[in-house]
Amino acid sequence: MPRRVAALLAPPLGRHPVFLTATTAVLAAATLATAEATHDLHLLLRSVGAW
Repeated sequence: MPRRVAALLAPPLGRHPVFLTATTAVLAAATLATAEATHDLHLLLRSVGAW
């Protein structure tokens, strides 16, 4: 069996609290950045009269 196939059939990695915390932090930062960008886009569209 090729190594690529064997890697797909391997059991999933266990949950590590460090990875869970890091993923949560990255998702929270991305959410806040998206909210800020949405607000800025709304202000930009309002300033050019497109909204």
